[in-house]
This record gives sequence, structure tokens and C-alpha cells, in this order.
Amino acid sequence: LSEAELKKVVLRLPAVLGYSVEANVLPSLAALQQRLNLSEAELKKVVLGLPAVLGYSIENLLPKIDWLQRETNLSDDELRHKLVTQSVMLGYSLRDRLQPRAALCDEFGVSRSLLWSYYSRTPEAFRQACEKAARRSAGPGV
Repeated sequence: LSEAELKKVVLRLPAVLGYSVEANVLPSLAALQQRLNLSEAELKKVVLGLPAVLGYSIENLLPKIDWLQRETNLSDDELRHKLVTQSVMLGYSLRDRLQPRAALCDEFGVSRSLLWSYYSRTPEAFRQACEKAARRSAGPGV
């Protein structure tokens, strides 16, 4: 990271100054980079998009990434692209946000790809997006 980018990260997440670089940050970033086959530039984009990722454990990151890929049926390249451009998804709780929203997609019979399209919506707005997608897929007059 450049000096300006590092300043931006520290201003957004002052706690990063207390992170153990050798014990936590570097192993987590290496695992993230390897799992997603990220270039240095892509890894930098993820960190700038979600500075909190610097404090995430491997045990938190990898299961979430695997779940997102499996449950939204993405190729390695698609997953990499989505997480580089929508790194905030790595910050959401699997149990409290992503899995319940996937269940809601299933309940309405709509694609789990909505998780990527409406990730920042409130729970009610996400439900409405599922309802609208279900009506659209059902066709006119439903």
C-alpha cells in the first residue's frame, strides 16, 4: 500500500495499528490471496474496500469464501471478480446474514445470486427484492 492508502486504512480502522502483522495479518492475507488466486493489485483492492479484512482469521475467511462459491454457484474466476469488487461480502456474518438470506431466496424460489445484487439492503428490502424477483419469474398476471 502507498502511504496515502495506508493512511486511509488506518483512518477507517484505527485498530489495525494493534494487529499482529506476523501472526495474523500476513497469514490471513496469504490464505485469501491463495484461495482466490488474487494478484497483488486485486488483494490491495480487497483491503482498501474492506480494511477490516486485515483482522479476519483464516478460520473466518475460508469457510465463508467456500460457502459463497458453493451456494451461489460461481466459478473460481467469477468468485474472485465478485470478491474483489464487492469485498464487503467478506465482512458479513455467514450465520446471521448470508445463510438466512440464502434461505429466503430458496423460500421464494429465486436465484441465490440475489445475495450479490442486494447484499447491502436491509432485511426487509432484501425480502422485497426476493418477492419482486419471484413475481417476475412467475410471469405476467401473477
